Amino acid sequence: MFKSLYVFILFSICAINAFAQNSSALKWKLFPQDEHNYTGQQVSSIGFSAPNWIDGVVPGTVFYAYVKAGKEANPDFADNIYKVDKAKYNRPYWYRAEFSVKPEGNRTWLNFNGVHKRAEVYFNGKHIGTIQGIVQRGRYDVTDLLNSGKANAVAVLIIPPDASFGLANRQAPTYLSSGSWDWMPAVPGLNSGITDTVALTTTGPVIIEDAQVKTKLINNKLADLNVNAWIKNSTDKPVSGKLNVTIQPGNIVLNSAMVTIAPNASQTVNFDENAYDQLRIKNPLLWWPNGYGKQDLYTCKVSFSQDNKSLSDIHTQRFGIRKVSADTTSVNGRLRVYVNNVPILLKGGNWGMSDYMLKVRGKDYEPRIRMHKEMNFNIIRNWTGEVTDEAFYQYCDKYGIMVWDDFWLNNFGPIDSINNFKVNAIEKVKKYRQHPSIIIWCGANEGLPGGDTTGALSMAIKNAIRDNDEGQRLYIARSNAGTTNPNFSIHGGSRNLSGSGNWSNSDPKVYFTDPHNGYLFSKGSWGMRSELGTATFVNIESFKKFMPKDYWVPPTPQTVDSKDNMWAKHYFSTNGDLGGGAAPAKYVADVNRSYGQATSIEEFCKKSQMLNLETMKAMFEGWNDHMWNDATGMLIWMSQSAYPSMIWQTYDYYYDLTGAYFGAKVACEPVHIQWNAATNSVKVINNRAYAINKLTANAEVYGLDGKLIPGYSTTKMVNVPMSSATEAFSAFTGKDTTALPEIYFMKLKLTDNAGKLVSENFYWIGKKHLDYRAFDKMAKVGSLLDISKGLVSGAENKDNKLITYVVTNKSKNSAAYGVRAQLLNTKGQQILPALISNSYFSLMQGESRKIQIEVDAKQLANGYKLDVKAYNN
Repeated sequence: MFKSLYVFILFSICAINAFAQNSSALKWKLFPQDEHNYTGQQVSSIGFSAPNWIDGVVPGTVFYAYVKAGKEANPDFADNIYKVDKAKYNRPYWYRAEFSVKPEGNRTWLNFNGVHKRAEVYFNGKHIGTIQGIVQRGRYDVTDLLNSGKANAVAVLIIPPDASFGLANRQAPTYLSSGSWDWMPAVPGLNSGITDTVALTTTGPVIIEDAQVKTKLINNKLADLNVNAWIKNSTDKPVSGKLNVTIQPGNIVLNSAMVTIAPNASQTVNFDENAYDQLRIKNPLLWWPNGYGKQDLYTCKVSFSQDNKSLSDIHTQRFGIRKVSADTTSVNGRLRVYVNNVPILLKGGNWGMSDYMLKVRGKDYEPRIRMHKEMNFNIIRNWTGEVTDEAFYQYCDKYGIMVWDDFWLNNFGPIDSINNFKVNAIEKVKKYRQHPSIIIWCGANEGLPGGDTTGALSMAIKNAIRDNDEGQRLYIARSNAGTTNPNFSIHGGSRNLSGSGNWSNSDPKVYFTDPHNGYLFSKGSWGMRSELGTATFVNIESFKKFMPKDYWVPPTPQTVDSKDNMWAKHYFSTNGDLGGGAAPAKYVADVNRSYGQATSIEEFCKKSQMLNLETMKAMFEGWNDHMWNDATGMLIWMSQSAYPSMIWQTYDYYYDLTGAYFGAKVACEPVHIQWNAATNSVKVINNRAYAINKLTANAEVYGLDGKLIPGYSTTKMVNVPMSSATEAFSAFTGKDTTALPEIYFMKLKLTDNAGKLVSENFYWIGKKHLDYRAFDKMAKVGSLLDISKGLVSGAENKDNKLITYVVTNKSKNSAAYGVRAQLLNTKGQQILPALISNSYFSLMQGESRKIQIEVDAKQLANGYKLDVKAYNN
């Protein structure tokens, strides 16, 4: 009998079956195994010391620990990472720590939440277990080995993946892109290390593992819950007691009948709505994707009390009530996803890694996921399962970002150990299944697992889902096509998913007329596209952080046609292995053709942002335009950056927001007005689950001087059904556009019946298609952009502040085009991350725009100011 449970956190809080009484950070040490050939018994003995060891980072990787210790030059900069001696890290390393603890309780556990790739674990001179896989857990009873109140030592030998042939699928489960991909370099050590949390906990004789709450939404007013928990008696004597469940909100309290667990045995205790009336929930609080409703979450606490008196173990987790379904019949064979019976146009992006060195942890995910919310995205694809952190899923739950979650496979195979893969597949499902944000499990990227829907690899995944998560979310075998299509062809069973690609910028009209898929050579199929991308050049401040001064010049189609220079080292290269799929030579040529040849890198960065915005907006608006007629969703490749580069991102590696970010933000807003450049059709896109009537759609045309051009305005009232794309009118119908200037602006506004602005959109149009070189002739607006005093208020995140400014164009002879807004400190340096409501916007004469910036309050301590610069500065 004991008073409370104890958890000794070895580095950070992790989700385990105990509650914290107190915690302490532990100092890990790290050194290579082969330099001294110590045995595990020696390394895990009290008082052991090794020469030349460094501080370890847990959770983290071997390579990042050496970077953090200053033993390697900044791998983000120039070509430093390519100069690292990979042999130094592609070998086994020891992690070691000592601690003293006097636990309360009769069983003490050492818990691991994941390693890469294999770990041999030693405790006080004894080998206690082996862990193999990035999500496999290891829970070890160290009660009889613990020196209570005295020093204890834990040592972990990390064996990296075999680097002799690259990673591919052979070593799955693994962080596939650690061996390099066409968007990040190979990482020395292949990101081997203790990559997830470790903790020491104490319990009574019975432990709880893998408690589960299954939800069944009968309709949006009624839901059934099922709660089950696996319990284990870790002693050599039988134990009797009761399992207790508390669910909030609702104050649902459930108590099982008395159960007796045999010595060293386990069993599952189940609570369902047939036995417990409280598990039939009326008017449940629902979890909705971003843009469709609130993200309500429940808390379920499961505990086991020995003899119905002494608390033995406790498990607390959050869950959401929601229903995920899909069909391929309502949109002529295309996959359409529903949440809570509402069709959802999937809009979001692919993540490869959170960071190429796996250094993104915990709260680091908050701004990244929040930025996806602010872009009005509703889904992230966890490409090949590269993200394994619990925090990623927690923030997706919080912000309504659905997760399409892959397993660790690219194309068809093969892999080295089906048994190891099977164990990790089960672990993945069990670890993350409580997150309502996960709506899709996906077997493999661009191929069937093992190339066979009934083969061992496919069945390992399908059985893991069937046995541990049946009916809670969807399963898709491959990311870009159906299961019956021949190889990579778009034919056969591929209509439900419309492929992947292409990955380079196109004429904005193309996204409305022919979303040509360069990879699968499809034509005229929007459908559900899992990858569609473009090169996305960064802002000048970020560029100078990772490129040496010799390259502070505008890129040309010729300079990026290399696999050896610094452009290639940061994936701006025509070489296919180095970002060639983004077609950077075409991107550079398009910037130069549309906006004019840049004479400095600063000018090129500025001009590229306008191409970024126009292209990204057109991608999503093309899918909006075909909503439910053919299109059911689109995920860009990629929405965030794991390594400093100029391709495939919205915000960059340093959190700076590019033009692509704001193009996506506008196009993906829940209720949106847009123009089809190919047909001149103006449509209202309604992603809401209800109709909106008596909206007023308006189009106005302006010149570069920022004055309204009379005779081209159109206004029409429109009623918009729920979840639809409705045409309001055709712009320029019956109007002579030959009289318009070289470049002109079209502003769209959508207002409700009370005159309140619902959506606003803005386009620049060249009389000669995509020719915007006349922008260089615009009158300067300069200091005539007036900025009001910033008003500071609290934000929803209590650690942040919200600063509100109003920017006004006071010029009497020019529009302010492409206004970039950013928050700087008093030294003129960027304050990042910062959530900025508007940037790269345009103001006509006398117009104003409200800018809201949310930022961590601590970053404001040394002063701040809003900086705005127009393209025609």
